[in-house]
Amino acid sequence: MNVNAANALIRSTTLTTIPRVRPNPARLRKPSPLPLRPLEPDRFRPPRGEKQIFLPNFTLALLRTPTQPPHFASFLTPLWLNKLDLKDYLYHLYGVQVLRVRSYVIQGKVRRDQRNGRVRRASAQKKMTVEMVQGQQGQGPFVWPEEPQKPDAKDAERRYQQEQTKRQQPDERLKSEPADAKGLKERARALLAGKVRWRPSWEEHGGATAMAMGREGQAGG
Repeated sequence: MNVNAANALIRSTTLTTIPRVRPNPARLRKPSPLPLRPLEPDRFRPPRGEKQIFLPNFTLALLRTPTQPPHFASFLTPLWLNKLDLKDYLYHLYGVQVLRVRSYVIQGKVRRDQRNGRVRRASAQKKMTVEMVQGQQGQGPFVWPEEPQKPDAKDAERRYQQEQTKRQQPDERLKSEPADAKGLKERARALLAGKVRWRPSWEEHGGATAMAMGREGQAGG
């Protein structure tokens, strides 16, 4: 049998056994159900700007840096946060356009544990400094608000500690008047006037009743 005749026979059998499928033009021309997004060439779009942030699980701490120019801002960020994430976060949440980002890791100090004497290093922190766009609408220089002048809880606690330290000094005990001196004077005047009957403190706290119950128990036994 000739080889050419065998090849021709195989071609004829494959053509007869395999049906021909014609493409459906209706399926090819079916429009997409999704609307096309309009092109916005003037809008600033950083790389990977399609990340949607709904509930961030991290914290960015804005640092007060009076020595930097007004178009620079510094943040304390998590170690895993990169420059593109910070750009995307500031643009989509606050509308702030960023030109450049500088980042570096601040290593923690080496300290010795007082309990077991071991040396350990504190956790590192990542600091990022961004340069914001100048001259555009809504991109003016950043101005820090004035520091609050009202005394906070720390100032009150510090003042209280200073007063206690001052009262513990031997010379100041005689000079300074205790806080409850006014109440003691009023009680003394009431006792002298006969308005209040004097009772020992152990009776006021139930000591007399306990002593009487103890005596009755001893007598009954």
